[in-house]
Amino acid sequence: MLVKSNLLISNSTDLLDVNQNDFRVIEYLIDETYFPELLQRKFENEKNHRMIYDAFTDLEMIYYFVHQIKDIQKSKQRKESTKIEYIRELLQFYRYLLKSEEFLRKDVDSYIEESLLKNLKQRHIESYQQWLSNYQYGSKMQQYRVTTLSRKLVILKSFFKFLFDSNYVQVPLFTRILNAKITKDDLPNRDLEESEVKSLLNFYRGNILITTLIKLLATTGMRIRELAEANWGNVSKDTNGYWLEIVGKGNKKREVKLLNHVFIDLCKLRSRRGFTNSISKTDINPFFPNKLNKHYSFKYLSKYVIEIIKASELQFVLDHNRTNNISPHFFRHHYACRSIEKGASIYQVSRSLGHESIQTTEIYLAKMMNRSQHASNVWDDEEY
Repeated sequence: MLVKSNLLISNSTDLLDVNQNDFRVIEYLIDETYFPELLQRKFENEKNHRMIYDAFTDLEMIYYFVHQIKDIQKSKQRKESTKIEYIRELLQFYRYLLKSEEFLRKDVDSYIEESLLKNLKQRHIESYQQWLSNYQYGSKMQQYRVTTLSRKLVILKSFFKFLFDSNYVQVPLFTRILNAKITKDDLPNRDLEESEVKSLLNFYRGNILITTLIKLLATTGMRIRELAEANWGNVSKDTNGYWLEIVGKGNKKREVKLLNHVFIDLCKLRSRRGFTNSISKTDINPFFPNKLNKHYSFKYLSKYVIEIIKASELQFVLDHNRTNNISPHFFRHHYACRSIEKGASIYQVSRSLGHESIQTTEIYLAKMMNRSQHASNVWDDEEY
């Protein structure tokens, strides 16, 4: 049973009982209600010359790490979706520790009660990483892709650095977290040719919702979440056309250009749903509204894109070389490749996509760049 008391989490084992639904645990840990209480306890510890995190439980440290204030501006704090992702990954790790508790007791000298984290040594971190790399999940018993492993290890490394910097653990375990470097060969095939996008638009001709959605993704490079959460008040116009300011990863703002014909289609869709298309900075209505005239859930919208592409049963969709669904992220790759083909520099593309590093953009473009720079291109077609 989940019990909230003056101590946020007094019994880790009860909270993470094997029969406990993960959704309920996440719901519990995502609740910010008790963060001020932990802050107060932290201040009291410092005031009374105790260790700052004295008497904190392991799960309270997870909770504090997830909700900690990293920037004075509220708009730059972690989004709830990011916090949920952190909680999921750290819960997976902590459940692993709970299952290994009996082993830890025998393996560690001077075992510290009431905490699993404080008993960990470098060998235990290495064992977990080995387990993670071999773990199989789902009905197909798949192993994690390197992209998934990379995300998990980055979160874990950050958490253990926080524990060490906070003096909650005395061993710099974060130094034993391996890297999972992502290369172009690790990424799934996300090629989406211009002809394929046009065939989708032709297939759904007359359906203004679907065609506008596809055009917005293909011509702006927006992430599906950025599109779903955008407000109409973030649209502006200058001599170069229409622009939309969006909030990307890390709460970083950037602008995407709305091609005139795409903007016209969007306005038609909005008019059908009863919205004005007058540009106003104070308009907080959704940029791309659903039937209820509210923002789409980005997860729903992502699933919707996957389903409409699959339902088209076009030849490129049924291609046996495609082992996964064509998701909204394919359109970001499409935008990057087509922009380069039309003369944009890789730096311009990187900024337009909101990438922190140009190396990420290079991974998007690797296949296309390899072909354009291939030595065979100097050969004459009439050779031999």
